[in-house]
Amino acid sequence: MAFGRNKGSSTTTRAWTPKAVPFGLLIALLGGWVIAAALVGPLFNFGFFNDKTWVFSREQWVLQLIPGIVAVIGGLLLMTPSSGSGSLGALLAFLAGGWLILGPVVYPLWTSGTPHTFGSEGMQTLRWIGHFYGPGGLILYFSGYGHGLLARRTVVQDTVTQAPPATSRTVAPDA
Repeated sequence: MAFGRNKGSSTTTRAWTPKAVPFGLLIALLGGWVIAAALVGPLFNFGFFNDKTWVFSREQWVLQLIPGIVAVIGGLLLMTPSSGSGSLGALLAFLAGGWLILGPVVYPLWTSGTPHTFGSEGMQTLRWIGHFYGPGGLILYFSGYGHGLLARRTVVQDTVTQAPPATSRTVAPDA
């Protein structure tokens, strides 16, 4: 009996909430952005590794396309009305967002070279933010928030009712 509550008065529930749907949609859209930036970014002078459209290097697959696909799948799973698949979707989205942020940093560990972009310093900065760090950070934030909406919640039902206070009544003897 902690804090005056009966042991049987609290129950733990795990329920899907429709509040997770907008976060799943935003994650799926950000994953779509990562894919689109790799596919058609060169058309608008926003390619990262090269300025050729529909030509993919190993770097693009590992650092952009696969995390983008995983983020889209995670966002769609987060929108399903099952808390199990929603949690899996949040985890997949979290991994995709983390890889978008950490991937360019750890990629040189198993390859011979670092990912380089082209263009002026200002455009290079925009490309790093637009292709990796911006979508990755937002996907991490939205997946964490969406997973929090699916977390276990304790519902406390107070079953103790208080009786009205007893009043005392004094009767005076007859004189």
